[in-house]
Amino acid sequence: MLTRRLIALGGLLGASELLRRNRVPGSLLSVSAAEPIRHAVASPFVTPFMRPLAIPQVLSPVSSDESTDYYEITMREAQMEIIPGTLSTIWGYNGTYPGPTIRAKAGRRAVVKQINNLPESMSIHLHGGHTPPEFDGHPHDLIPPGTFKNYNYPNNQLPTTLWYHDHAVDATGRHVYLGLAGFYILSDELEDGLALPRDSNDVPLLIQDRLFKSDGSLNYPLNDETLIEGVLGDRLLVNGVIQPYFEVANRKMRFRILNGSNSRAYSLALSTGDPLIQIGSDGGLLAQPVLRSPINIAPGERLDVLIDFSRYSLGSRVVLTNRFSMDFGLAEIMEFRITRDEPDEVPIPTTLRTFERIPVESAARSRSFILADEVVNGRRLWTIDRKLYDPLRIDASINLNDVEIWEFINNSYSTHPMHIHDIEFQILDINGRKPATGDDGWKDVFLVPALGRLRVIGKFADLTGTYVFHCHKLEHEDHAMMGQFEVRPGNPQPPTGQV
Repeated sequence: MLTRRLIALGGLLGASELLRRNRVPGSLLSVSAAEPIRHAVASPFVTPFMRPLAIPQVLSPVSSDESTDYYEITMREAQMEIIPGTLSTIWGYNGTYPGPTIRAKAGRRAVVKQINNLPESMSIHLHGGHTPPEFDGHPHDLIPPGTFKNYNYPNNQLPTTLWYHDHAVDATGRHVYLGLAGFYILSDELEDGLALPRDSNDVPLLIQDRLFKSDGSLNYPLNDETLIEGVLGDRLLVNGVIQPYFEVANRKMRFRILNGSNSRAYSLALSTGDPLIQIGSDGGLLAQPVLRSPINIAPGERLDVLIDFSRYSLGSRVVLTNRFSMDFGLAEIMEFRITRDEPDEVPIPTTLRTFERIPVESAARSRSFILADEVVNGRRLWTIDRKLYDPLRIDASINLNDVEIWEFINNSYSTHPMHIHDIEFQILDINGRKPATGDDGWKDVFLVPALGRLRVIGKFADLTGTYVFHCHKLEHEDHAMMGQFEVRPGNPQPPTGQV
């Protein structure tokens, strides 16, 4: 497999080294193995804030019994008008982009039948799910074209905003780029009892950047530069719409923000300068709300925030901005238009959910993983511990119910959002310092700074089997920046519902 992967890379990476030395922004260039360095062709222009935000449909179960809801999704090709006046071919769950949203209850099982009517094999990963390994979406656990698989999700975890996406070996980046992503939102009685916005005032937002060709088709340039820097687009989409507007009432609203981009990070802030009110992170609600501006979000991360539109007059417009960019089309994400009078006098809860720190002294062991670019058979690739992913190798063996500390040491000039499957963790420190308030909750994606170190702690409870961990820059993941760990039977304990 490794030999096949390296052969497929061909004569790559000579140009990327030149780019690295000359510090040319990767988002401005497109380089292929057979072509000299040249500027990428820009996507067709789209006037911002001309089309309304699309809200993904909530999927209804096809049947239910006392313990389980049963869903059915078909992966298929479809056409969407993303660039006005043209049609883009997408690969979508039920032919939609994003896919339909599943709203489930903690402690109640969901079984999702995934039917593959696409021409390539797929694997579905419930990102952030505490899921048995046979239903986790291992890269080699594939659904061939014309077949299906039933994914059994026990939902034995804290409620949070999850998402499901393709995770097929070597092809995750392209498959997600084509549209294979959707929300999976988990709640419980405690959360439902809090005075938080709900129903139409609880809105999922999938932020992604994309490149388009002149005919409106999606442009996924997998080449010398993008293997190293990741694919970066020049158009921002929210729920599949380029820079949409969203009409809201003058009240508090809840937004579940997912960075579903292949490689781009964002720094989110309101154009008014008012802070976002963060109430949750990857793994669920925080202990209490936090006022933050801006909030950085890496690929794969989720943010649960409130925006109080009651402070703005009717007719006002507020823009969600990206402070990481000043490029036209990348600095303004979407526009909120306050168009309705709907007073909301209920105060934001001061306490959200009990949160307990995992004691450092409870850790059975600590592990370190080195992130670096290495020359392998004459090619420069991203590695973990100077090794490429091998499905026959286990990189860490863990006893069930053990607490472990994992340290990621980044020896490169690139940041890496590391994602660990199976459980949620807590960040101990970043470069020796405690994480910012809001980043100190339950997490499954951790942005490891360039030339920096990050430590997390977590308990491997309830489930045994083999899982993966990897960089969530999808081009890095696809090209072997991934490892495997095995949770082995130890001293069984009752399911905790919290990992």
